[in-house]
Amino acid sequence: MRSKIIIKPIGLQSSILKGLNPDDCLSDVRKELESSNTINDMLIFSKKIGEEFIEVEREDEGNFLLKEIITDDNILYLNRIDWKLLSNQHKLDYGCIMSYDGIKKANKRAFTMKDCELTEIKGKGYKKDKLEFKSKEDWIKKTNLFFSNDINVQNFVKLVESSDKKIFDDEIKSSYQYTELGKVSLKFNKTNLELTNEFENDVKDAINSINPGERFKKITGDYGQFIPTEIILGGRVYLNGSVCTRLLGGIHPDDKKELDEKQDKEFDEKQDIEIDEKQDIEFDEKQSIKFDENQSKEFDEKTWIKSLNNHQNWECIELKNPINIFQLLPDDLCKRAYESIGKKILYTKIKDFDYNLYEPGMYGTFELNNDISQNILEIIQNEEADYDIFATVVNTAKDLKKVFFNCQILKKQKAKPSIIIHGIQKKFRPRTYKLKIAYMIVGYDTHFNFLLSDITSVELIKKEYKSKKNQCVFDNIKLQRELGSMMASGIPFFGIPVLSNFDSSNNSIVIGHNFSSNQTIDIFSYSVKNNCYSKLPSFTFFILIISDYSTSDTYTSLPFNYKMLKSPFIPLQSSRPIIPKYISLYLSKNDNDNYKPIFLKQKKGQIKIKYVDCKCKPTCYVCQNKTLKISKSEKNIDCILFDPPAR
Repeated sequence: MRSKIIIKPIGLQSSILKGLNPDDCLSDVRKELESSNTINDMLIFSKKIGEEFIEVEREDEGNFLLKEIITDDNILYLNRIDWKLLSNQHKLDYGCIMSYDGIKKANKRAFTMKDCELTEIKGKGYKKDKLEFKSKEDWIKKTNLFFSNDINVQNFVKLVESSDKKIFDDEIKSSYQYTELGKVSLKFNKTNLELTNEFENDVKDAINSINPGERFKKITGDYGQFIPTEIILGGRVYLNGSVCTRLLGGIHPDDKKELDEKQDKEFDEKQDIEIDEKQDIEFDEKQSIKFDENQSKEFDEKTWIKSLNNHQNWECIELKNPINIFQLLPDDLCKRAYESIGKKILYTKIKDFDYNLYEPGMYGTFELNNDISQNILEIIQNEEADYDIFATVVNTAKDLKKVFFNCQILKKQKAKPSIIIHGIQKKFRPRTYKLKIAYMIVGYDTHFNFLLSDITSVELIKKEYKSKKNQCVFDNIKLQRELGSMMASGIPFFGIPVLSNFDSSNNSIVIGHNFSSNQTIDIFSYSVKNNCYSKLPSFTFFILIISDYSTSDTYTSLPFNYKMLKSPFIPLQSSRPIIPKYISLYLSKNDNDNYKPIFLKQKKGQIKIKYVDCKCKPTCYVCQNKTLKISKSEKNIDCILFDPPAR
């Protein structure tokens, strides 16, 4: 006999009045309410006892009658599946670690979720597709449930490559058909997460430690590398033909122990899972692999989908938008963290550049364009990264004589930095030169990619030089660093002048420099327009010290070779294509400090010392006081080379 039942979702003011039979079991009640769109998979029958609501699990609905859970006033309470339940069930606010075996959850909890956007996917969550792998990296990404293109995902994939070694060529060549049913998506952001005391204390201890970088790496082992901020829950089955090879979420139809024997064996086509044909990805049935019916049973998709009506059978089937756990820290603590690690070489690149030299003093400008990877662009657009540029240039033409090239950085306030290139000719000849420019971006790693072993830690020193009132063409900058001991220890260092202003007063001036053993840097300026030493402008000199580069064969210190009637040179192994190297000159000085300013010419297979001609007749300080050239007998000069891999 049917009775009037008040259906009341917990937490909502509105209720619905329905005629239901109190003697029906809850599984039958659910079917009836589903047919009238009164209830869906997100709502659970609940019994009110005092002020508490006790949920009836989906698999137990066949064991309870409606009259056993309604109140004396004939109220049927429905409790909505909320994000808290799903977060606790799947540890959604725990950090994750990528691996060859799939995503791993961290043992410790860095954050607790305070809020979340929970969305029911409904019919659009159903699709069939074929899973293929383009590369090793693509295999790792998809094995760890990332299917969209996201540069942050690629960074975490690199962590797997650097830590594990495994042969899986057969896996890369394989492909799988799959059926997927997404039930809900959960989205949250940094403001929805609350830092745990344990994680906060571990981060602060790492900041104050002797080696913060290593401590932070250890922390990721405990708390995970990242937290995905969008998660799809539901089920996915991988098929070889019609045979299930892997099940992610749901219950396999053959597993009789897990299935509720009292559930109706016929699939209700009118359930709220409506397959949207427009969303269904094109699926080629001809590609299905034939199988032996006697060996394996055809997968029963309808029964599997029915098992996903129970939220307890859901699994994570896709992860999106991963964010490094340290980026999720409060802003002040996050800044302290990456500053404690120090600056890094964030990016290196080699680009072709056509330099048009059609009149004396003409310069070339190389702009940093949008071919920089997205994650690096995001870093350098963040003022907190405090990034800087280092560059070097080489000519690609064979046997090009009587010209060499120099570069310096132009960095105006609130403007993208650029690389200024000058060609220094013995005698002016108009020409277009085919150059290769190498540049690297140095700054704080605000994305915390320091976990990659090939990211270099550096020390960056900035020395400001103010132009003097007199015609000073040669000067030195006090460094107060034991460059000799750094040379002996194999610690490379380099420098580059950085201009904040660039106009007719300095746009034809080349600023040269030589490091010296007396803890100074000799600086000098030369006008390529007038072919003479010129007054030093105001600029900032940046010194880059490579403190812990992981691959020692990328840098070296070499002495010069000497031949009669030839400039001192260093032979290099020829490479195709030509690769510009970051080079620096170190001079061991004695009491006689009258060496001429030295430039370095880099070309294919060789680095040479170059002296410039000055047409001052000789009246300038350099021509009158700096007259000595490097000689073979003294052996007091070395060249430092650095050739970082492209990142």
